[in-house]
Amino acid sequence: MNRKTAQYQLTKRFMGIFLGILVIMNIFFVLAATTFVYDFLENKSKGVVSSLKKEQGRQTDWTYRIDNFVSKKNDDVLIIETNDGETIYSEKSYKIFDELYHGKSLPFLKHIIFSEEGVYFVEQGEYDSFKFQLAISGETAMELAFGMFGISVILNIVAIILGSILIYFSVRRWSLKLSKMSSEISQIDISGKAELSVPEDPIEITEVAESFNHLLREQREAIAREKQFITNASHDLRTPLAAIRGHVQLIQRRGKEHPEVIPESIAFIDKESKRLEKLSNQLLVLEKEDITSQKEVFNLSEILLYEIEKIKLLYPQEFTFDFGKQIEFESYPGDLQQVFQNLIENAAKYSSDDSMIEIILKEEESRLIFSVKDQGIGISDVNKQHIFERFYRVDSSRTSKVEGSGIGLSIVKKISDKYKGKLTITDNKPKGTVFELCLPKMK
Repeated sequence: MNRKTAQYQLTKRFMGIFLGILVIMNIFFVLAATTFVYDFLENKSKGVVSSLKKEQGRQTDWTYRIDNFVSKKNDDVLIIETNDGETIYSEKSYKIFDELYHGKSLPFLKHIIFSEEGVYFVEQGEYDSFKFQLAISGETAMELAFGMFGISVILNIVAIILGSILIYFSVRRWSLKLSKMSSEISQIDISGKAELSVPEDPIEITEVAESFNHLLREQREAIAREKQFITNASHDLRTPLAAIRGHVQLIQRRGKEHPEVIPESIAFIDKESKRLEKLSNQLLVLEKEDITSQKEVFNLSEILLYEIEKIKLLYPQEFTFDFGKQIEFESYPGDLQQVFQNLIENAAKYSSDDSMIEIILKEEESRLIFSVKDQGIGISDVNKQHIFERFYRVDSSRTSKVEGSGIGLSIVKKISDKYKGKLTITDNKPKGTVFELCLPKMK
């Protein structure tokens, strides 16, 4: 298996988590088993001590009775030292205690001693007529604990084997969805209509597939807009170039014999060259950044009036406007002029010749508001969502009589974002469109 695959990585991680849980569980098991053994030996020791306590004050013959207090089968041993100085040993006690004296103990396991004879719980005490030393063998309890631990180890091994198999195939089922997604992505043609299949679960993969499809649709729409732009721009460039070339050839053929055609042809060449210049400037505005220029305070009233007077010479609509004589705003050179020109010209292009276009420029406490209202064809809700995108045109067909490349409103949107403004588009009543730009005023 490739160690870089999601299946291997997830299997490895889940197995690590699973093994970590098993280790923790086994630690708790060992602690529980240790506690069980200790409590078992302590209770057994308390039972013997309780029996010994009952013998105090009696004339007990320890030589004959000492072995009755401890279990010979389990190698429990007892030493009794009477007040007369006599020491009585139970069977094997001398040897076992001799080993216990050389044994080792742990500070957190009081009374437990480890020796060559095994593990013992050691207790000693003193009564009126005797002293005692008691050692309870932990062999039986240890065998039981080790037996349980052995069973636990076997169960752990089985759990690891079964767990790894189940985790592997569970992860494989999940990773197959990623593999399928990867395969589909490699086969998708950006120019086609195919999309990723969206699985129902897990939700993370579902969201990735949906996000990819959304990105794919946006990319296809962008490519379509760029193709449309190339078509539009090619037409807009080819038309004036063809006209210019035609008039140049006309001058070359007939200029000497008919000099009266020269002024008319030159005027036409000048007009068409200005169209080319305007289109080129619009393309440059979309990409350029104001790096070297500095902000200046401009009288927007003068700039707007100049643009209105210029556009009135080109379009027959009635223009009404309302703004003060001295509305100032700090901006980079040319930015607001581009906004005024594009929004007003856009309104004129899509309005009938006998309609009215209303232009308003006003300032409030902390913002500047510029709006253009026309009585034109209006814009549908679907087109409103895309109208500020580059190369987008409501009239996508080149059969439209409206000239343009579909980048004027993109320029307006870019400038609005540049000044952290808000650009909105709403319906005018009873018909037409209202563009409104709100720009925050710098303090």
